[in-house]
Amino acid sequence: MYYSKLKVFFLLIVIVIASACRKDSLTDEDLSNSNSAINIPSNPLNLDPGALPLDTTKTIVILGSSTAAGFGASKADSCWAGRLNGKLKADNKGFKVVNFGVGGYTTYQLLPTSTSAPKPWRPAVDTNKNVTAALKLKPALIIINLPSNDIGANFRDEEIMLNYRTMVRLIASNDIPYIITGTQPRNFVTAEQRKRLKTLNDKMISGFPGHIADYLRRLSTPSYGLFRPYSAGDGIHLNNSGHKIVYQTIFNFPVFKAVAKY
Repeated sequence: MYYSKLKVFFLLIVIVIASACRKDSLTDEDLSNSNSAINIPSNPLNLDPGALPLDTTKTIVILGSSTAAGFGASKADSCWAGRLNGKLKADNKGFKVVNFGVGGYTTYQLLPTSTSAPKPWRPAVDTNKNVTAALKLKPALIIINLPSNDIGANFRDEEIMLNYRTMVRLIASNDIPYIITGTQPRNFVTAEQRKRLKTLNDKMISGFPGHIADYLRRLSTPSYGLFRPYSAGDGIHLNNSGHKIVYQTIFNFPVFKAVAKY
């Protein structure tokens, strides 16, 4: 009698264990019929979020002098660079504009960092605002805007063109698209300097075909002074209307259209 009860007791234990095992082991049919969601970790590899490639913003770098820096415009978003940046943001193009423009700069300050020391009485390279600094940002586009300071400093056309070729050689070797703006009218005292604005502009168009954004005539008097409706008042810098023309010229330029996909 005692052994019979013991057998029954062990039999009950076996039944309970078997029942529990069936509950813990889901079959394929159980999974397919289940209405409950399966929770998958959002970051299953436990990666550091800072290491994930979240920022896909492309960079446009502007190099240049006071017009690039926005001198003459009444506010930042009225200068040509500000207008360009605002348009790209408004259209959600995924670009940021980095502006290295500094008032008074010439082609010499923008030369590559590796450039030999400039000739006597020539400005030194600015390694923080030059073409080498621009390339470190791995830009989608470089825009160079140096309207008249080289002529104002009486640098020869040959050396100005050589400086541009030196910059372009480095930019092209890195497969970066580029735009160079042509010269800009300026109320130089001598007619000879004003005429040089046209001469150098023509040389740039010929020397860098397909890369010169030319707006000289649109802003000029017949003698290549700055047309008063576009002057900020000093005969050198552009007002809002003048900056708008520069912006329109660059925005409609084929190289910019191709890079920004307009």
